[in-house]
Amino acid sequence: MKISKSKYLFFAFLIGFKSMAQFTTTIPLSKDVVSGTLKNGMKYYVLHNEWPKDRVCFYFGQNVGAILENDDQNGLAHFLEHMAFNGTQNFEGKGIIDMLEKKGVSFGKDINAYTAQDQTVYNLSNVPAGDSKLIDSCLLALHDWSGFLSLKDAEIDAERGVIREEWRTRRNSEFRLRLETDKILYKDSKYAKRDVIGDLNLINTFDYQVLRDYYKKWYRPDLQAVIVVGDIDAKEIEKKIMAVFSSIEMPKNAAERYYVSIPKNKGMEYVLAKDKEAQETSVVLYYKKDFDKVKNNETIRRDLVNNLCTDMMNRRYQEFIQNNETSVLGIGTGTSEVSRLTDSYYLYVTPKNNKTLEGFKEMMIETERAVRYGFTQKELDRNKEAVLSSYENMLKNKDKFENDGLSEELVNYFLKAIPFESIETQYENVKTRLASITISEINQAVKKLQTSDNMVMTVTGPEKSDVVYPAKADYLNVMTAVKKMKLEKYKETNTDQPLVTRVLKGSKIEKETPVEGIKGAKSYVLANGAKIVLYPTALSKDEILFAAFSFGGNSLIKTEDIPSAQIAVSLVESSGLGTFKATDLSDKLNGKIVNIKPYITELTEGFKGSSNQKDFETMLQLLYLYFEEPRFDKDSYSRMLTGFSNSLENAENTNPKIFQDTISQLNYNHNKRVPLFNKEFLKRLSFEKAAELYQQRIQNAADFTFVFTGNLPENTLSLLEKYIGSITSDATKKENFVDNHLDPAAGISKQLLVRDMNVPKASVYIRFVKQFPYSYKNVFTSRIVEELLSKKYLDLIREEEGGSYGVHVSSGISRKPSDEYSMTINFDSDPEKEEKLTKIVYEQIDLMQKNLAKDEDIQSVKNTLLKARSEKILTNGFWLGNLNNMFLNDESFKDDAIYKKTLDSVTAEDIKAFAKEFFAKPSTVEVIMKSKPQSEKAAY
Repeated sequence: MKISKSKYLFFAFLIGFKSMAQFTTTIPLSKDVVSGTLKNGMKYYVLHNEWPKDRVCFYFGQNVGAILENDDQNGLAHFLEHMAFNGTQNFEGKGIIDMLEKKGVSFGKDINAYTAQDQTVYNLSNVPAGDSKLIDSCLLALHDWSGFLSLKDAEIDAERGVIREEWRTRRNSEFRLRLETDKILYKDSKYAKRDVIGDLNLINTFDYQVLRDYYKKWYRPDLQAVIVVGDIDAKEIEKKIMAVFSSIEMPKNAAERYYVSIPKNKGMEYVLAKDKEAQETSVVLYYKKDFDKVKNNETIRRDLVNNLCTDMMNRRYQEFIQNNETSVLGIGTGTSEVSRLTDSYYLYVTPKNNKTLEGFKEMMIETERAVRYGFTQKELDRNKEAVLSSYENMLKNKDKFENDGLSEELVNYFLKAIPFESIETQYENVKTRLASITISEINQAVKKLQTSDNMVMTVTGPEKSDVVYPAKADYLNVMTAVKKMKLEKYKETNTDQPLVTRVLKGSKIEKETPVEGIKGAKSYVLANGAKIVLYPTALSKDEILFAAFSFGGNSLIKTEDIPSAQIAVSLVESSGLGTFKATDLSDKLNGKIVNIKPYITELTEGFKGSSNQKDFETMLQLLYLYFEEPRFDKDSYSRMLTGFSNSLENAENTNPKIFQDTISQLNYNHNKRVPLFNKEFLKRLSFEKAAELYQQRIQNAADFTFVFTGNLPENTLSLLEKYIGSITSDATKKENFVDNHLDPAAGISKQLLVRDMNVPKASVYIRFVKQFPYSYKNVFTSRIVEELLSKKYLDLIREEEGGSYGVHVSSGISRKPSDEYSMTINFDSDPEKEEKLTKIVYEQIDLMQKNLAKDEDIQSVKNTLLKARSEKILTNGFWLGNLNNMFLNDESFKDDAIYKKTLDSVTAEDIKAFAKEFFAKPSTVEVIMKSKPQSEKAAY
């Protein structure tokens, strides 16, 4: 159902003939999983897991999907998934959703499903595990999904509109290009007719019985699995599963669940697809291979070898782009699952505009260099280290494996026999396999990834008269010519030197104070003026999170220099640090669990980062280098400009960009300090100015607050004194931001855009902004208003009107530069219905100011917020965010008692009063873009 998005497996290029397939593995299922098969053929998998604490997930896997539809059922597998939330034997109407939302389990976020060509999966996630009646009800919901949907005529008719609008929303440029390439990828195949969401004419007119026929034929125990993962007693859940699901009867003379194979093809199939809104040219070359029906140690080891090859190849591609004047914006390679019966190895290149053949040639040359001469031992050792390091990190943090992730792995075990082992077993197996893999084996394997047959090439790009695309023969000629070219061996770069070469003197701690309200948290001031906040936790075995900020940001930069400021961080990130250019820095950090990223916003500049204990010092070294030794590479700058120019050439006048640019202009009242990304923007860019502005903003440790939380090492303070204490500082030069009034105009700002579109559609964006004093209670009241409106729009616009796939409502509160509240509402719809639906949006806002909300609806939202709080408080991210905001906004910490007391105090009267205050003459931005009437023809 995916109220937010559906997972469509569009990379399944299956065709042709039907075959039976039995997927198995010789790798034993983890002993931690309680599993079995009921007499009716239904499988079950139950796993005790305590992250998050007191939560449990229920997944229901169906080994059926769109590929099993008859022609008169095209799209009904997906339609049926929607109907699972519209009434069952034990839950009338929206009963499943209503039951769970009262317990704080949200529709869309926690209650969801998706349909693909070969599978349909439902999930009820983050359910409170301590409520035994709720657990029983969730199992009963899965029971009803297995074969007891109501499928009432009226509910089916009501859902047709929702599916129509989902169909409309998804018909973007990417989708249209995919429909064209599918004609070759799915050549002569049923899959070419099965895009999951289906035939709209059929959706509008199918007979009720046709849907019921699909349901009766394919929803049955032998094709289903119950998966329960969470903070539960696995054996006790197993008993409940047996009691609830064993009585489901397996139908007599059941149809065989067949699979569809992709035929072999000689040489290379080719397709070119163009679209007016495509933003880049892309060439993808697939080498199709049979999927391993049996997963064993041999196939897993081979996959590991191939993955090492592709990882090393990708690293070489990046180095090639970094160190040369190229015709490409990006190159990559990898392996992907094409279907249940087909895998692929692929190469892709994103060339610069009208450099398609040159870019393709460069990709094939670098690929051929690796095939012909192989990789070096140092490259292999580096990648082995990276793989092993990632497994070591997972092993250390095994208590933080999320229920949803484990559930999805068990779904894959059920559907495709993808092995499911404990992390301890995985680590030992990977370590053993890596130790046995030689450079000779790697260099033999890379030669086998490409084949002369079973190739498919897809080329996609903008439909423009000035864009020239090569012919199929041109690509084939390049591939032949590259094989005959003289090539030099790859030359390794030396990265053995240390990250930081200077001798650091550091600064000692001069002041230490506790952080009020958070036991164990302390604030320090170093002799160089840097302020540091530490909160050691044991919430994760080996995780450290970091943030830093100072005031100023782009608000202090001259208007004419804003474009250069907006690319300053990207310039440094693409250039490198210290003595290391970007690709060499990546090699230097290989195998390390560390991440750090600078940022510059309107009001602040700072950093976000993470590491484990072992690499904590490395993170501090990188932080030091970002302050003291950033690199500014002119070649990197040139590549950035080319990328920007390419993007603008393809996208400047497309519907999505026009829509977003209009929204931006009205949200900021055409303020010149918020420039649009266009050709004028590019003219204002300056390499020298970008470098200057980065150094201007990212400087002076005395002006920064650095926050660290997590499993901090014992020598944390000495390391902070060394690295942060060595950053150049001046305590007399602290800055503050300037309020440049980047707000919408007072009153109502409206813009109607009428555009040519491939599919008739209206997109509606409405935003309300108002300034009035901040209060902690208003934080909750604003959020409750958001959720109540969202529920109203779900009921009225999506369900009753069938007018939109979903109406998104989001609220926000900012404290700087002043206290400001905002609410944004946006949706897509049929252009014929836009006026009516927009009217409903405003009517519900008006009613919220006049009427009291229902207590049960308010309590449902409160339960959701309390549940979310109880989950987040167990994460380092929660504490980092709270500490950062406390010092950023000069606020006190709100503990659980204050949180619950404040939330409980919000009444229906408070909500009405807040709505009246907020919606009384706010600054309002309304942008509506809709398609021209079908009779009107015009070019972009």
